[in-house]
Amino acid sequence: MKARDAIRIVLTFAYGFLWVGGVVSYAFMGGPPEGTGWTAPLYLALAGALVFAFTRVKDWAWLVVGASIGFLSELSGVAFGVPYSAYAYTDVLSPKLMGVPLVLTTAWLVLLAYVQHWVVVLKLPMLVRPLVAACWMTVIDLVIDPLAAGPLGYWRWEGDGAYFGIPWMNFVGWFLTSLLIFIAIPRSFKPHIATRVIGASVIVFFGVIAFALGFVLPGFIALALVGPDLWAMAFSKHTGRQSSRVETA
Repeated sequence: MKARDAIRIVLTFAYGFLWVGGVVSYAFMGGPPEGTGWTAPLYLALAGALVFAFTRVKDWAWLVVGASIGFLSELSGVAFGVPYSAYAYTDVLSPKLMGVPLVLTTAWLVLLAYVQHWVVVLKLPMLVRPLVAACWMTVIDLVIDPLAAGPLGYWRWEGDGAYFGIPWMNFVGWFLTSLLIFIAIPRSFKPHIATRVIGASVIVFFGVIAFALGFVLPGFIALALVGPDLWAMAFSKHTGRQSSRVETA
C-alpha cells in the first residue's frame, strides 16, 4: 500500500468518526459533551485534509488560491462588515487570526472543490461556469448559515434578516466572493470525484442536523443539493453492473 493511500484511509476513518459523532451530538444530545469543543474545528480540518489527499499535488495551488480568497473575504467581513454585513465569530472554531477562525480556509476549499467537480462534470460553457458555480455556493450557504449562526454557535450576526435572522447582504457577499474564486480557478482544475463525496457529506451533515432541530427549509435545500450526488452514485453503480455483465458474457 502506498503512503498516500494509507493517509487517505486514516483521514477517512477519522473524518467519518467525527461526522457521526457530530450529527449524534448536535441532533440528539443538544450539542457536544463538555470538553469536546475541539471536535468542531477538527472536523472541518479533516474535511480539508481529505480534499488535499485526493487532489493532485500540482492542483493544490488552486485549492490554496480559493481558500485564500475566501479567508480574505472573511477578514474583511469581520473587520468592516464587507461583503457579508456585520458579524463576529465565537470561540467555537478557534484558533483565530484577526477574529477569523483559521479552519475557515478548509471550509472554503471543501465547498469549492465540490462545486468545481460538478461544473466540470456538467461541461458548462466557460463563460457561464463562474456564475453557475457562484449561485451553487450561495445555495449551499442557505443550508449552512442558519445552523452555523444558530444552534451550532459558530458566529453571530449583529443585524437581522428575514431568512433565519441572516442579513440578505450575506448571500450577496457569498455570491460575489464565490464568483471571484471561480473566475480565478482555471478550466484545467478537475477535482477528484472523492472531493464531491466529501463536499456532499458536509452538506448532509448540516442537512441532517437541520431536520433534527426543526430547520425544515434548510434541510430540504440540503436534500435537493445532494440529490444529484445520490442519483449519480446510483447510476454509476448500475452502469458498473451492466458493464460487468457484458464483460462476463
